[in-house]
Amino acid sequence: MTTTSSPVTSNPVKRNFWHETFPKILNYLTVLLSLGLIVFISYYTYQGIDYLESNFYMTYQLIVCLVFIAEYIYRFITSKHKIQYAIFALPFLLIAIPYINIIEIFNINISHQTLAYFCFVPIVRGLVALIMVVNYIAETVSTTVFVSYAIVLIPIVYMSGLIFYVAEHGVNSSIKNFWYAIWWAGMNVTTIGCYINPVTSAGMIIGFILSLLGIIMLPLFTVYFGDVINRYNKVIKHGNNKQK
Repeated sequence: MTTTSSPVTSNPVKRNFWHETFPKILNYLTVLLSLGLIVFISYYTYQGIDYLESNFYMTYQLIVCLVFIAEYIYRFITSKHKIQYAIFALPFLLIAIPYINIIEIFNINISHQTLAYFCFVPIVRGLVALIMVVNYIAETVSTTVFVSYAIVLIPIVYMSGLIFYVAEHGVNSSIKNFWYAIWWAGMNVTTIGCYINPVTSAGMIIGFILSLLGIIMLPLFTVYFGDVINRYNKVIKHGNNKQK
């Protein structure tokens, strides 16, 4: 008499942890660390402090980078289409690498201009972090089209103003403080423009991107309000017909 052994099944508890619980923990941790990154960058910028000189910030951003990389590795391992994911998420991986920490730890000698470009990476990382937070809010909170539009637009203006301030402060006499940069970003995203003109390459690029986003997004805003007005007029017209 022969007996057939049943196939070995994986532990359901362990499988649930790695496929359900762990991704949630990683997601929550990424969102929380992202919020902290935005707060620290904003605080140091407001105070006029070079955040790269802060040991606490450098340690914190290293932790953020390691968590970002851990999430990338997890998504890559669990992805059914690894090559497509690796190509699509490559920019995310590139900004997750802690370049400044690596330069400091290994005492790598690079030119001042190259170091200046690396200094923008933490801000770009903060922008990606802000997008993660916005995406998390959009997925967990039921919002109207108007609120969704504001949730997307306000962070873009804020982080663009932050990048513009870091790039232009000290070399552009028109940027007296951070709020001038925010105002510049708001004027550019509405495509109105203002008297402040960028003098750095980073500032020019940000200005172009903001104007392009304004051209794309503001018509959607106009269409939304047009639809609201049309629905309001229909309600009034329907009410008047009932009275007759």
